Formats: sequence, C-alpha cells, structure tokens
Amino acid sequence: MFLLEVLYNMETSEDTILNGRIKLLQPKNGYRVAVDPIILAYFVDSFPEQKVLDVGCGAGTVSLILKMREKLTKITAIDLDEKMCHICRQNSQKNLLNIDVINVDIKHFSEKSFDQVVTNPPFFEEQFFRTSALQRLAKFETISISEWIKSCFQALKPRGVFTMIHRAVRIGDILYALKLVKAGGTVIVPIYSKENQEAKRIVVRSIKGSKAEPKILPGLLIHKTDGTYSDMMQKILSGEIK
Repeated sequence: MFLLEVLYNMETSEDTILNGRIKLLQPKNGYRVAVDPIILAYFVDSFPEQKVLDVGCGAGTVSLILKMREKLTKITAIDLDEKMCHICRQNSQKNLLNIDVINVDIKHFSEKSFDQVVTNPPFFEEQFFRTSALQRLAKFETISISEWIKSCFQALKPRGVFTMIHRAVRIGDILYALKLVKAGGTVIVPIYSKENQEAKRIVVRSIKGSKAEPKILPGLLIHKTDGTYSDMMQKILSGEIK
C-alpha cells in the first residue's frame, strides 16, 4: 500500500510516461495526467542553472520532464492541494530527480527570482459545472485567470519567461491578463485534436517587460484522422525530441 493511501485514504496507481522513462504515481480517481502537461513541457526551453517555477504542479509531470531533460535546472513546484504535493514529492524521489515541492497558494507565494514560470492551471469555471471534491482543486479555477497570471508574473525576474497551456476559448482573457502585467513577445501555438477542427488548447509563451510584437506559430496536431497520434505527437509523448 502506498503511503498516500495510508495518510489520506487516497487510492493511487503507478504509471509511466515518455516510454517508461518517468514513473508517475497519481490518484486513481480525480485528476489523472493527460497529454496537456507533456505538451506544455515540450514547449519549455530548459537551461542549466536556471530557476523554474511550476505553478499548480499536480503530480509533478511538467517538473519531472524538465528536470530529466536538464539536470542542472533548479525547479520549484507549488500546489494548493497538500495531497498532490505529497504525490509530487514521492515522484521526485522515485525518479531520483531533485525538485523542491511547496504546498502554497500562488497568491501567497513570495519568491520573485525565477527565470521561468510554467503552468498547467485548473481550466474550468466551477459555476458552469458540477464537480466532486477530488476534482475541484485540480480542474476548477480557485482564482480568476487574470489573478493567476498576475501572481505567476510576480514570481518572475525581469525578462523572465512565462509559459502556459489552457483552453483555446480563453485566449481573450489570457491576452488581456498579459496586457495588464505588461508582458510582450507573446507566442501562441494552437493545439488541434484533429485536422479541420477548431483548436481546443493553446500554448502561450510571454516575456516579462518585453515590448516585442505577438506571433501565432503553426499549430500542433494531436491525432490523425484514424484517431492515432500524429507523428509529431508520438515523438513528443516518447520523449524522442527536446
């Protein structure tokens, strides 16, 4: 029996990502890792000695991938959910990847010296859905997207880079929030589930204090028409690239 099942009465499973290169302990119920954090990690450039903050880390998927890719990156992972912080710590230990995990609300996080902030935040506005207690913190906004982005930028040093994955329908809210924090050089990558469909997700990267113009890059296609993963997506999920 895993420690989490003893402490929190939470059933867990041990899975793997990136063709078995990373072991991932996660809850059997509630939020389970999908492709979003793996896509997010792919679009983050890792550099030795940089300080990276993973906001809303969950089980630690993004942090683990970034740390595996560049061992000298200094990663701090934070989450409001104490149970998920325990899981993230166990995953850090299980994979022999040193990540500093802190149970804290991003609104109350005070350090302001990070080179990069990455985030796969809760996507949904709770008033429009019914939800269980297990899903609430992982899937539903506890603060507005504008407040979330503002808090993330407060943790960045000048010219620091912010990278987020979110629902494409929230692009207006995201761009407005980035304008408020005086971010620039914004790059948007649409994520398409299948060809000839609207983008369901976007990856957004922006620079604190930049005045550069925004760009929309070619999109990432997840599935072929037959439902199998696209060639690019297969490479991302296997960890073959980056």
